[in-house]
Amino acid sequence: MDIRKNKFTYFAGISANLLTYGSGLGYGWASPALSKLSGHVDPENNPLSSPTTVTQESWIASLLSLGAMCSPFLTAFLSEKIGRKKTLLVFVLPTIISHLILIFAKRVVDFYVARFLIGLSTGCAITIVPLYSAEISQKHNRGAIGALVIVMLASGHFTASVVAPYVTIRTFSALALIPSGLFLIVFGIFVPESPYFYILMDDKRGAKLSLEKLRGTENVGEELGEIVKSVEELKSSERDNLRELFTSSYCLRCLFWSVALIFFQQLTGLIYIVNYTQKIFESAHTPISEEIAVMLVTLVQITSILVSTQILDRVPRRKLALLSLTSILVITTTMGTYFYMQKHHFNLLHFTWLPVLCLMVFILSFNMGICPISYIFPGEIFQPNVKSLGVNLVMCVGLFWEFAVASFLPALSNRFGFDVPFWVFTGATCFGIAFVGFSMPETGGKSFLEINESLRYKE
Repeated sequence: MDIRKNKFTYFAGISANLLTYGSGLGYGWASPALSKLSGHVDPENNPLSSPTTVTQESWIASLLSLGAMCSPFLTAFLSEKIGRKKTLLVFVLPTIISHLILIFAKRVVDFYVARFLIGLSTGCAITIVPLYSAEISQKHNRGAIGALVIVMLASGHFTASVVAPYVTIRTFSALALIPSGLFLIVFGIFVPESPYFYILMDDKRGAKLSLEKLRGTENVGEELGEIVKSVEELKSSERDNLRELFTSSYCLRCLFWSVALIFFQQLTGLIYIVNYTQKIFESAHTPISEEIAVMLVTLVQITSILVSTQILDRVPRRKLALLSLTSILVITTTMGTYFYMQKHHFNLLHFTWLPVLCLMVFILSFNMGICPISYIFPGEIFQPNVKSLGVNLVMCVGLFWEFAVASFLPALSNRFGFDVPFWVFTGATCFGIAFVGFSMPETGGKSFLEINESLRYKE
């Protein structure tokens, strides 16, 4: 793979993912900001007149997920009507408005609105950016450009963990406007619409110009012909996709497998750990500062995502998911035991380093197995005519459970102790291991046709 020969394609992919980077900033914002809003850190710069309650914190943390849950079907519809590029440009506006609200926020409700708005942009980013990336890329670089989504999301999270603890909420919100502004300028002015969308609109000239710009050559006739053929086959197979998704036994089984996998992925507790990393370390009395511990965890997140792109196609999906979930089970059990013993006043003075190590291993295990697999898997098993609908539905279900975990687990930990959420994650992960081991079909190393035929053979 020679990046120099496809430099504008990579430029377009990175430009589109500036929106995803902004979403990563939104996810990473929660941990340091909640510590400040609750008065535990930097109370003199709290924009609120009084510290937040646990309930208010859980809503501030979780409303991003609720906003993201509302986006996929709307953005998918718009992307078919006005194009992938225009849809992305429209949905960067909620992020910009969100940060402007946060700069001047003085009431809890301001934070609610801002977090919901950035969630709308996040839902668009995780739905349309992968679609746009796939449609502008080629066979030899589709994996690398597609992986930019999770890399940029993690990079935004890491940036927030490095910067946000050391500046005020207002300052960080002002800084967070920069990638959104860059996205509007760079992606809006220099990057073309997807050639696939032009063909969907019967605009071959527009598709040709788009391909010429993306490839840096006028010799795009063969690729243009392949796109035309692909779109024509898609149009010829169109039927009542919604009805088929919920009546076909094959589609229902695919839906069950996909929804179950995303459910167990969310119930490992990642969103809870992401939102409350700093508070977890504060409660654990770690030997290094909470801010440094959070940075270490997010740095591991980026590293593990980069490594996962190299091993996903080399290790069977089911084996990798089992290894990931088993490691997570060990970690959540260890964390639950640690906080249980701390709650009952055991002497843990010599083990305060353990939570930092555990969460680093948790992030490593999560991002190298169950996380990417649960997002790749639905796109591999749904048949082409219901794939978009099925994947978006699975995404919404996943975001619903992300919202539920972020909303209710903080109250549970506040009332019963920090160990209780980790026991919940441990129990769910046990069921997840059983599901993957006994029910989840293997898709690694198979073409879409081979996957479809092997699953239909089991009917």
